[in-house]
Amino acid sequence: MHPDPLSIAVDSRFRMSEYSGVTSITPNITELEAAVGIPIGNDAALLQQVGQRVLEEQRLQSLLVTQGRFGMTLFEREKAPLHIPVYGTDEIADVTGAGDTVIAIFTLALACGAAPAHAARLANYGGGIVVMKRGTATVTCDELRAAIQKDL
Repeated sequence: MHPDPLSIAVDSRFRMSEYSGVTSITPNITELEAAVGIPIGNDAALLQQVGQRVLEEQRLQSLLVTQGRFGMTLFEREKAPLHIPVYGTDEIADVTGAGDTVIAIFTLALACGAAPAHAARLANYGGGIVVMKRGTATVTCDELRAAIQKDL
């Protein structure tokens, strides 16, 4: 697969309804709930319904919803939603920057030609790694590689 040179991924911070026709949006569950005006919580069926509706209405190729300790769910056109369990332990040190890490890794993987499902899994590893660190943290290539190897 070749990367699409016009791919645009958005971390909309409570403004996701302002974007249409971009490649992907990566809201957290609270941002998605605010955008649609519906409390979703941990209701997987409702999340699926809302996610598919947003995907179509905003003409997205993918929608990656982060859900804290419940992991993340990827929505793509004409595919079943993909739920990815959280990576790591439940011993979270700090969530600062987790969303930034997720969109950065997700976008970079897409730009390199990865399928959205692979990009989301890689982003999940990165997000899981940074929340186990104190303060605003980064993830290294070696840490990502080790996380993937550990999961194989």
